Amino acid sequence: MPGVVIPAKSPYDGPIHIRYKVTNTILHLLRTHPTWLLIALLIFSPAPLPAAPTLPDIGDAAAGAATPTEEKRVGESVMRNIQRSGRIINDPLIDSYLNHLGYKLIAAGDSEMTDFHFFLIDAPDINAFALPGGYIGIHYGLILSTRTESELASVMAHEIAHVTQRHHARAYNFGGGSSLPVLAALIAAIVLGGQSGEMGEAAIASITAGSIQSRINFTRANEKEADHLGIKLLANAGFDPNSMASFFEQMHKSNRLYGPQGPEFLRTHPVTATRIADARDRARQYSVEMSESAETFHLMRNRIRALTSRKPAELRKEFADNLKSGRYLNQRAERYGYVLSLMETGDYPRAKEVLDKLLDEQPQRIAFMLARAELAFARDKTEEALQHYRDALELYPGNPALTLGYVESLLEAEQPGPAREILRDFLRERDRKPRFYQLLAEAEEKLGNPARAQIALGEYYYRTGLSHQAITQFNLALKNDALEFYDASRAEARLQELKKEIAALENRP
Repeated sequence: MPGVVIPAKSPYDGPIHIRYKVTNTILHLLRTHPTWLLIALLIFSPAPLPAAPTLPDIGDAAAGAATPTEEKRVGESVMRNIQRSGRIINDPLIDSYLNHLGYKLIAAGDSEMTDFHFFLIDAPDINAFALPGGYIGIHYGLILSTRTESELASVMAHEIAHVTQRHHARAYNFGGGSSLPVLAALIAAIVLGGQSGEMGEAAIASITAGSIQSRINFTRANEKEADHLGIKLLANAGFDPNSMASFFEQMHKSNRLYGPQGPEFLRTHPVTATRIADARDRARQYSVEMSESAETFHLMRNRIRALTSRKPAELRKEFADNLKSGRYLNQRAERYGYVLSLMETGDYPRAKEVLDKLLDEQPQRIAFMLARAELAFARDKTEEALQHYRDALELYPGNPALTLGYVESLLEAEQPGPAREILRDFLRERDRKPRFYQLLAEAEEKLGNPARAQIALGEYYYRTGLSHQAITQFNLALKNDALEFYDASRAEARLQELKKEIAALENRP
C-alpha cells in the first residue's frame, strides 16, 4: 500500500529484553565525552553575568521570559524526541501507577499548575528529571532502588516542585532569554545521549548563567527550594516526610562505597550531610500517620524487574529462591514477579498455577487480570484470552493496559473491525501514547482504508518526534479521493496545526 508502512512493534509490547539504540554521533559524543557537553554549553552561553541573584519570588521572576505555553511546547518537543529514541518504556500499567502517584502529590499542593505527565525512562541508573511544561521522567533504576512508596514519592515530589516553581523559566530569565529551541535541543541531547535529564536542568542554568559560580549558586537554590516544597507535598499527601532524607542518606552511603561509580542521582542532585540534616529538620515540622507501603508499588516494582531483565531465566530463579527463603518486600508482589518471569521463559503451566492463586486472593486486581489474558493468548487459547479481556473491561472500561492488550490480541486474531471500533472510541477526545495510533493504522490498513491508515500513522509519527514524516502522511491521505469529507476536513485542520507548530519551533529567535 503506497505511503502506508506500519512500523515494527515497540520493544515493550510484552515482557522481552530491552534494546538500546544510539543513533546520533553527536549524542554519542555527549554521552561518552563529557568535555563535549561543556563545549556545547560554552558555545551557547551568553556573556557572563556579574553574580547570581537571590532566589526571586514566584511569578515575577519567570513572568518576563518563557511563558507557560512556551514551556509546554518545549517539554512536548523534548518528549517526542525521547519517544523517537526508544528511551521510554511505554507500559500502560506502569504509566497509570506513576501518574496516579504523581497526581496524588500534586493534589496535596496549592499550585495552579495541574497538567503533568509522568513516564518511565529506559535507564538502569538511579535518577529522575523534570522537563519544562510538567513532564517528569523517572529512570527505572531509581524505582528498583527504592524500598517504599514514600521513597519513590519523595523523588517525584522534588521534581514536581521544580516544575511548579518554574525553575526552567527562572533559568531562562536568568540568562537574558536564551533560545527556547536551543534549550530544548540541549535537554534532549543530554537525555538521549545517556546523561540524566536532571542534568538538563543544570544545563539550562549553564546556558543562561555565564559564570560557573553563578550557575552553581542558582542550581543549589533551586534544589533547596525543591526539597522544602517536596517534603511539604509528601506530608500533605500522607507519605512519610522523612523519606526524602532517608533516600538521600541511602544514596550518600552508596557513593562512599562505590566512589566515582556511585549513583547518577548524586551527580545531578548533589547530597551533603548538610542537605540531609536540613531535610530531616524540615520533616520534623510535620506529623503524619503512616500506613504500610502500598502493595501496588511493590507489584509495579517487580513488573519493572521482569520487563527490564536481560536474563529472564536467572530472574525466575531469583524470584523462586526469594519466595522459598522469605527474602522479599511483599510476598504477593514477589509471586506476581515470579508469574511474569515464568511467562517470559515459557513455563506456562507453572505460571497459571501461581497466577490462579493470586486471582483467588484478588480477582479484580487489574495486573492479575491482564496477566491471565496474556497467558491465555500465549498458550494459543485465543477466544479464552479475548473473553478475559472483555470481562476485565466490563469492570474497568477504558483502562489503557487492558485496552492495549485487547486490541493487540484482536489484531493478532485477524479481527481488525472490532479493534478499530475500540480504538476509535478510546482515542476520541483523548491524547494517547503512540502505540494506540500505530495499532489504529494497522487496523485501517487491514480493513482496506489506506487514507485513514495514513492519518493514524501521521499521528503516530508526530508523537514519536517525526513531525515531517507526519506531515507527509497527512498529505498522502488528503490526495486520496476516497477519503470522506469529514475525515478530510479533520486531516486538513490537523495538517495546518502541525505546520504551524513546526514553524513556531524552527523560527523562534
